[in-house]
Amino acid sequence: MAGPATQRHQSLDCLSVTNSPRTTKNPSKMKSFIVVALFVAAAVAAPAGPDADAQILRYDSDNIGLDGYNYSVETSNGIKQQEEGQLKNPGTENEALQVRGQFAYTGPDGVVYTITYIADENGFQPQGAHLPVAP
Repeated sequence: MAGPATQRHQSLDCLSVTNSPRTTKNPSKMKSFIVVALFVAAAVAAPAGPDADAQILRYDSDNIGLDGYNYSVETSNGIKQQEEGQLKNPGTENEALQVRGQFAYTGPDGVVYTITYIADENGFQPQGAHLPVAP
């Protein structure tokens, strides 16, 4: 029968084997693997709807980094979007990006929904016939 000192020595041996570099897993790699696995699962589980085969029919962009930008895009499933932005009050403490645009899409009910918007220092301000209006 082994005494307390021998039992303590045996349990320490188990700890040293359990914590050896060969058996310790890298938590960073494990987290990365889990994240990648979740993305793969989401991609496989995503339903392939009518928009899955949509093609870009037109894409125009003007963004050289000076005096603002603009772009427009149209897809084969009827989505259209255009936007332009300019820097207001450049070089001042009131400098802000002012963006104007609109987008349209066909809803599941067959109705074409159009939203126009402004986004500036006052926030995002959308407007559309189907959107509620504040009193």
